Amino acid sequence: MEWFAQNSRAITAVSSLFTLFVWVFYAQILYRNFARTRRPRLIINRGHGNGLGARCLISNMSSEPIFLEHVIVSLHTSEGWLTKDLIDEEVDSLREVESDSQQLSSQGPMLSGSFSHIGTFRAIIQQICRNHDLDFAQGQTSNGATLHHLDVRVVAIYGSEDHPIGAARRFRMVQKDEEDTCVLVPVSIDTKRYASRLQRWRVRQWIRRLD
Repeated sequence: MEWFAQNSRAITAVSSLFTLFVWVFYAQILYRNFARTRRPRLIINRGHGNGLGARCLISNMSSEPIFLEHVIVSLHTSEGWLTKDLIDEEVDSLREVESDSQQLSSQGPMLSGSFSHIGTFRAIIQQICRNHDLDFAQGQTSNGATLHHLDVRVVAIYGSEDHPIGAARRFRMVQKDEEDTCVLVPVSIDTKRYASRLQRWRVRQWIRRLD
């Protein structure tokens, strides 16, 4: 007890410092959990198969709604790139007959946990080719170009934030000669997110290139 009495100031300082470290540790955990729940999360994926008849799905897994501004699709062929913004396309030109119109993606808000589709991959490719005065059949365009991969990029406004966020995913197009079919294979396991300051600058560059 005498030793404690003689070193009470040092013990108090060490205890306060230890308590401070504990609070900082828990504050970091709380902040990381808060930042994780606030982080925008968009998923681009295939649905109902892996061929050209599969639907291109867009899901909002963020904690808040998003406003979908652009869906930019780029088709990489042996003759170069073909790019088009599909957000303003007519409904019937991008999807097959669908009884539930709420399943269709268009410019506007998407609630948290909701998903929609922008039509089948075949319809998307055909729309891109028509926009460039080409036809698509048998895995290649009318000018003889073969298809390599398809990039789907989404531009959206998240919650009350001012600057747009983005999401992108690439699908490699593999032609099966024995079946005369084309299979879509995702290049990455997950959708790439564009939410940091530098990445949002790249998203704004996507929009400028459209103009």
